[in-house]
Amino acid sequence: MDVSPKPPAHPRQSSQPDQPIPQGQPQQTNAAPGLYPIMQGETAIIALCDGALPFPLDALYRNTTPEHVRDRFRHHGQELPAPGSFNAFLVARPDRLILIDTGSGDLGGPALGQLAGNLLTAGYQPAQVDDIILTHLDNDHFGGLIRNGDMAFPNARVHMPKRDADFFLSPAAMAKAPAPMQPHFKNAIACITPYANAGRISIYDDNEAPIPGIAQSILLPGHSPGHSGIIVQTGMELQDSATALLCWGDISHGHILQFEDPDIAICFDVDITAAIASRKQALELAAREQLLVAGCHIAFPGLGHVSRHQNETAYCWHPATS
Repeated sequence: MDVSPKPPAHPRQSSQPDQPIPQGQPQQTNAAPGLYPIMQGETAIIALCDGALPFPLDALYRNTTPEHVRDRFRHHGQELPAPGSFNAFLVARPDRLILIDTGSGDLGGPALGQLAGNLLTAGYQPAQVDDIILTHLDNDHFGGLIRNGDMAFPNARVHMPKRDADFFLSPAAMAKAPAPMQPHFKNAIACITPYANAGRISIYDDNEAPIPGIAQSILLPGHSPGHSGIIVQTGMELQDSATALLCWGDISHGHILQFEDPDIAICFDVDITAAIASRKQALELAAREQLLVAGCHIAFPGLGHVSRHQNETAYCWHPATS
């Protein structure tokens, strides 16, 4: 599949030409069941819920035992299966509207695919989104790109990691993949193709800036070949950790065990060893720089901070408060 950049097929047009694109302040200022806005400087960061599914983490985690998982959940007063959140994040800067991941669309069943409605509830139209940055090419991150076969975000440029694009958009790689994985390749190609045909695809390489001066990628492979964290500057000063948001994709599933013991992996990782190393890298970065973190599979809204535990190999999750 050819995803090389092409000239845009049509100029930017808003579905609401008489209304300016929102600048910073969220249109919906209070948390609602499917959205959670906070302000960081002049920028609104809005967690958007795509839905939730039960996660039987005692069966899904690797490098541990089901008994240990159940014991630690009891210790924290949590039940299994755990409610598995599926989150995406809208960054409304004064100069740009950026969506990090898109949810599942129609690919995740009736419990998922709620992002589009929650985006509208937040007061934004899909046509107002300028950029979509995908942390990686999993169904629950790219599925919301299309609606009824067409671009759900007609004016957005889609940025995706090169390693994932080279793998999941390759018919040759799909032909070599195990039969159960082949629908995933087909879904990726189907969701990306309308944007490629419209010239609205950009590929970012390892540790490259999808949006120079605004969004910087950090290669965090393991969950997928090109899985990447995205650091978005929410202020006007570059390289300012106080105004930066780290969207770390699928670095963790849940906010307990993989923080207590980053060596615990999950069955969805394509390379468990690399995923463990990436999780340790992301946790250390978030704690050291005191970054606001956005996690796709941390209990909604998935926004918070990371600190080191008194046990130096462990970390703690601190949910954000608006």
